[in-house]
Amino acid sequence: MTEEQTGRSLPGKRKKTGLPQITAPLLVLFVLVAMHLSRYLLSGVSSGGDLLLSISVIQVIVLTMPCMLYYLLKGRKLASPMAVSPVGLRHITLIVFSAMVFVSGSLLIRFGYQAVASRSVDTAGFFDGLYGGEAEPPLAGMLLSFVIIPAVCEELLFRGVIFAEYRALGEGNAILISSICFAMLHFSLTNFPVYLFAGILLGVVTAASRSVIPAVLLHLLSNTLNVFTSDRFLRIILQKNGAFFVGFLLVVLFGASLFLLLYSIEHLYLRYAVRPPDGSLPPKSRNSVVAVFLSPTFLLLIAVFLIITAIR
Repeated sequence: MTEEQTGRSLPGKRKKTGLPQITAPLLVLFVLVAMHLSRYLLSGVSSGGDLLLSISVIQVIVLTMPCMLYYLLKGRKLASPMAVSPVGLRHITLIVFSAMVFVSGSLLIRFGYQAVASRSVDTAGFFDGLYGGEAEPPLAGMLLSFVIIPAVCEELLFRGVIFAEYRALGEGNAILISSICFAMLHFSLTNFPVYLFAGILLGVVTAASRSVIPAVLLHLLSNTLNVFTSDRFLRIILQKNGAFFVGFLLVVLFGASLFLLLYSIEHLYLRYAVRPPDGSLPPKSRNSVVAVFLSPTFLLLIAVFLIITAIR
């Protein structure tokens, strides 16, 4: 069994990088607390353009500066290389089918909340609820604050640094742990399944494409839908067509989209078999499940998340 599979370091190795299952949750913990405290910094900022600018600056600082500091403290070497392979024409179907899965899957989850639990799901971003400015806020500011910056910075953190760290302990572990951390950053137990689904999809796309760029594009789509659409559309469809018909249609759309996505991923991996990408293959995830999900720092991260969501 290799060092990466066991999660234990051999003598003389990883003295600079450390164990990712111990250090990576500390990075997320720092960002989680900083993001929570930033709400208090914004409480005295007036609404309008000043608030949008403040939100943009805080997101850049809170999401990117800790990543840079973490990278330097790790000796400028993560447990595995970041997924920054160039995106080509072969990835177009992957991105398109992933977008179809995301839209249909998100609508299906929201349908479950509205039709079964009889309540709507507000999937706005963490800072969206703070904005109470003009009736017509500046479009450029909204796009920058709630669409572009969160997509780029959050993907740099979760599908960039966190995914790269945990990939050394198995790609499946990297996908799931980065998704859980991503969902935590939105501070909502109610909406946790929505963000977890989005995170898993973004992680799968990153693993299949060997690049964080498709995840950024999908995240841009997600944020755009959250900002410029609402659950009102789904409620209207439910009222006019009935829950059974809408649910059946969403299940069919999601199933068809998922089949196309899996076909696209299979096609990519067949290409990798002929022309293997640079870098070594990750170890099997099952060998490091306990080390990843029961690490003391990850359990601490969960505890802090529950405390913060309880007091908000």
